[in-house]
Amino acid sequence: MKCEIGDIVLVNNFTYPDGTKGTLHSFVVMDINQDEFQLVNLDYLCFLISSNVSKNNTINSRFPYNEPISPTKESGLRSESHVKCDIMFETIKEDDIIMRVGTVTPNQYNKFLSLYKLSLEE
Repeated sequence: MKCEIGDIVLVNNFTYPDGTKGTLHSFVVMDINQDEFQLVNLDYLCFLISSNVSKNNTINSRFPYNEPISPTKESGLRSESHVKCDIMFETIKEDDIIMRVGTVTPNQYNKFLSLYKLSLEE
């Protein structure tokens, strides 16, 4: 499924950075890894969305790069969640995207990207 930057998508199969396989999770598309030699299957650079709100970004949190995101008509989410902005998933394949759930606002997208950049400075 073809996606746009800022889309919230449901992904069937993916790999965590430690090599563990994951299934059926939502992600925010942050960028598209597209080059002239990649003719069929695109790779998407994404942040994972988690509904475990106990790990939301709060003052003195162990998870300072988890940014809350609420269920809205635009986001398509069904529960309070957060975007894990400190780990960029770089191997989300176009064929593994089941559906587009919704989208984030430009302000949310910019906030996620800012948090990611901050996490790289540590």
